[in-house]
Amino acid sequence: MRVTVLGRSPARPNPGEACAGYIVEGGRSRVMLDAGPGTVAQLLRRNTPDELDAVVISHMHTDHCLDLVTLRYSYPWIDVAKKRLLVIVPPGSMAQISELALGAGYVNFFDKSFIFDEHDGKRPIEIGDLRFEPDETQHYVRTWGFRVQARGAGEDPNKIFAFSADAGPCPALPRLADHADLFLCEAALRSLKEDDPAPQSRGHLMPAEAAEVAQGAGARKLVLTHIPLPDDGKWAIQEAKTAYDGPIEIAETLKSYEI
Repeated sequence: MRVTVLGRSPARPNPGEACAGYIVEGGRSRVMLDAGPGTVAQLLRRNTPDELDAVVISHMHTDHCLDLVTLRYSYPWIDVAKKRLLVIVPPGSMAQISELALGAGYVNFFDKSFIFDEHDGKRPIEIGDLRFEPDETQHYVRTWGFRVQARGAGEDPNKIFAFSADAGPCPALPRLADHADLFLCEAALRSLKEDDPAPQSRGHLMPAEAAEVAQGAGARKLVLTHIPLPDDGKWAIQEAKTAYDGPIEIAETLKSYEI
């Protein structure tokens, strides 16, 4: 299994970078995980959109889904494409998809290129040789992280890629990260002052909090993403090392991680 970073920025993007988006490949399948602004431009440096088997959206904040519009413009029309692209969205998302379509100009904007399907938030999502197991995290809107496994020739079905999506501290995170071979975890905060104040539920993590989850869950590698980087990010690595004794990296645009 391979995970490639298309974008690692939070909602306020790092200069010259895309927001959240990744490519997950396993067996003969390729899935785009989140589609934040700028991610399709990065995708096009590696793949054509019709080489995707599906898109999976963790939640409907625009820094994770707005490039569905750009992807639709990049995707072949139905009379050219072999098939419409499956786009899996969270439960209750279709009203927002309709609003995106209207914002792009007309209500059936996506219809000739995409097929939308809402997952139920509980059952595993099977996409070819990839299996996405959802777990709802704590965020400002309903959000799901995923444990991903691959099957097929050359794949070890016991290998696990874990994706936090956006999340504050919550019980779902250690479940997601449990003995994961790669834990891709958000670290959007440099200070707790940047998150919602009490009594509101928190929606993001600091690097040390992501590291605490990885350590407690026995994750084998931690990659920090969705992270503000006005500098080289050494502060984030140093902070995370106080809580996790495994290998730590900051996600890099177009870097691939083999699992």
